[in-house]
Amino acid sequence: MINKLTSILILMLLVGCSTSKSEYIYTAKNNDPHLEFSSDFGNKTKPPVHFSLNIIDPDSNKCEDFKEIGYYYPESSIFIFAEANPELSAKVPANKYVSIESHYNIGNAEYCYAETLQFLAEEAKNYNVIFKMKNDICNLEIIDNENLKPVRVKPKRQCIR
Repeated sequence: MINKLTSILILMLLVGCSTSKSEYIYTAKNNDPHLEFSSDFGNKTKPPVHFSLNIIDPDSNKCEDFKEIGYYYPESSIFIFAEANPELSAKVPANKYVSIESHYNIGNAEYCYAETLQFLAEEAKNYNVIFKMKNDICNLEIIDNENLKPVRVKPKRQCIR
């Protein structure tokens, strides 16, 4: 029994590996919008949540146009072998549409992909992009920091990699 428990724990540590790699490259201007990424799982343990942006051609929703920002992970856990990453942000082009993908995936054993959303990122604005989990359903919410209200979004077809 102890060997089985130890094996399961080692397996969870191995399959839960995450690295925060950023594929996203954008040379920002002073008044470009700023996005802050986070997650809200209520009382549940937070897994690393990965975020990707499409600023190349958000309407086409091509998988190759999405570039990973990295992952947001505010706390460390003995069950998930990932470094804490409590701050994740990016600048995007002003007055252009941006598509955002987000998900968590713990070794294909537990995962959730939020609906891909598109919104108009307005000049000089700051936004909070929050991956939320409620009743085992994940979704993405984008909040305008100025008025603390959700922004108008357009759901997009999910890009399958």
